[in-house]
Amino acid sequence: MRCVIRPATAEDDGAILSLVRQTPQPGRVLLNFEREPSYFHGSSISCQQDDVWVARAANDNQVLAVVNIGRRQVYLNGTPVALRYAHDLRLAPQARGSRLLLRLFRELETVLAPGEWMSTVILRDNELSMATVGSGRAGLPTYYPHGDITTHLLFAPPRGRQHGPRVTRATNADVPALREWLREQAPRRQFFPVYRFNALLAGSPYYRGLSLSDFFLAWRGRQLVGVAGCWNQKGFKQTRVLAYPTGLGWLRHAWNLNSRLRGGLRLPPAGGTLDYLMLHTLLVEDDDPAIVDALLRRMLEQRDVPALSTGFFDSDPAGEAVQGYRRQSLGSRHYLVSYDGDPRDQLDGRLPYVEVARL
Repeated sequence: MRCVIRPATAEDDGAILSLVRQTPQPGRVLLNFEREPSYFHGSSISCQQDDVWVARAANDNQVLAVVNIGRRQVYLNGTPVALRYAHDLRLAPQARGSRLLLRLFRELETVLAPGEWMSTVILRDNELSMATVGSGRAGLPTYYPHGDITTHLLFAPPRGRQHGPRVTRATNADVPALREWLREQAPRRQFFPVYRFNALLAGSPYYRGLSLSDFFLAWRGRQLVGVAGCWNQKGFKQTRVLAYPTGLGWLRHAWNLNSRLRGGLRLPPAGGTLDYLMLHTLLVEDDDPAIVDALLRRMLEQRDVPALSTGFFDSDPAGEAVQGYRRQSLGSRHYLVSYDGDPRDQLDGRLPYVEVARL
């Protein structure tokens, strides 16, 4: 299979989107994670510095593979580091089983600095990825397991009045307190993203579609004790339902009836997109589930939040907050990816954090 492997440019956008449409996520419900109207709009919120690579067929210029190994600023051992995040790997059906994947990863090896490593997340049900890039085959980097993650699509909190901190939406007057909270608290969490409010307010592509009012603040008296936000990314990232299991399409109508009565996500007909928002910047005092619960409840009270996508490492005590919520859950595995040995010993054991809005 003759092709050219090179960094992607804006001229590749249409061909990349075509490949994305051809590569749905396998499962009982056939989903596709799309990036309309531009692949680069979605990639720019995953990484501050994109490093997108494509393999284009020599004969018809079709994109046969794409992957992003861009960098983003996160805290490692309490210090901001530009860490590569490997994601959005897509391989055209006709290229599977060929040596293209091996060629692509050999090319990427030349891009990384000596000793440089990446992080990545793979769905537990994604057997194709585990059997290929995660297989440890010669010529591929090694994927070192670094914790399990469970993502939850939350529809409604448990019933009953809960006593917790007061929660408000952020305003310009809260920016100094927000900055100070993140400066003090974010370094204690491994992989927590570095947030720059000047860049957010200036409209940086890394914060596309995000505004200050999307942040929610938890208070005890005048003391800030927690921060979280919900991010509407439907303008550049979509989850499309391509097909329901044969003979079970009627379950969609039963689900939607229940959602109308109790609140929550409504399932679209085949071909439609799911309607939910993404959790981001979750950081609470002592990782207290009660503070997380107060923030989640307030967000789900908003009319424009039909459902909320959240995620926690299974070792994170803050994840206990979702117990009792109406939800659908999905498991993933976090890996550190290296060509030069195991990087896990470089980490000092701080509690890891996953920013689901940037996966």
